[in-house]
Amino acid sequence: MANRLQQLFLIGLLTLTAQQVWSEENSNDGSVAINPIKIVEPDVKTRKAEEAQIDNEVFEAGFFVGMISIEDFGTHPLYGVKASFHATEDFFLQANYGMSEAGKTSYETINGSGVNILTDSDRDYSYYDVLVGYNLFPGETFVTRSLTFNSAFYLVAGVGNTTFAGDEQFTMVVGTGYRIILSDWLTWNLDYRDHMFETELLGNKKQTHNIEFATGLTVFF
Repeated sequence: MANRLQQLFLIGLLTLTAQQVWSEENSNDGSVAINPIKIVEPDVKTRKAEEAQIDNEVFEAGFFVGMISIEDFGTHPLYGVKASFHATEDFFLQANYGMSEAGKTSYETINGSGVNILTDSDRDYSYYDVLVGYNLFPGETFVTRSLTFNSAFYLVAGVGNTTFAGDEQFTMVVGTGYRIILSDWLTWNLDYRDHMFETELLGNKKQTHNIEFATGLTVFF
């Protein structure tokens, strides 16, 4: 009996409490006050970046300068010109022409100025080649928070001809490069090349590796 009375008392107390809350939420004119839901908006600021774009031109030409290590004849300045045709977004064809001048071998240096394996004219080093390139990692280079350039890391391989020591040698070329598009018509390039050809110049027939590092500017047209 006592438990029954306690239950009736609790039910009545809850009923009075609910009526009191309802009365407080009603306005004088009988309308129900609805508390508005507060929406928290994240404070996200959109960053605007200026990104260099390429026009529809597919031809590219320019110059390069750098250094080339002519095997057995030292490392010397290199100058040249290049031209490219962008067949697709991924593949391109490139033609290069470079010039340098070989130094003396260690044998010539040790034995003094009287020993010369090559004449001065034979020390002229030049090459031309045709390469196929593939844009392996196209992407973007962020210089500042508001300045972004399109860029690409690419691979190249092909064949060409090297004139050195009064002879012409069939040459295989492999290499890599990195390109940054400075504007819709101007690019900056950084290239590595290995020019490989066989020679018997120092008595034994061997394949030489002539390593080139170069940088340059090209324009689209």
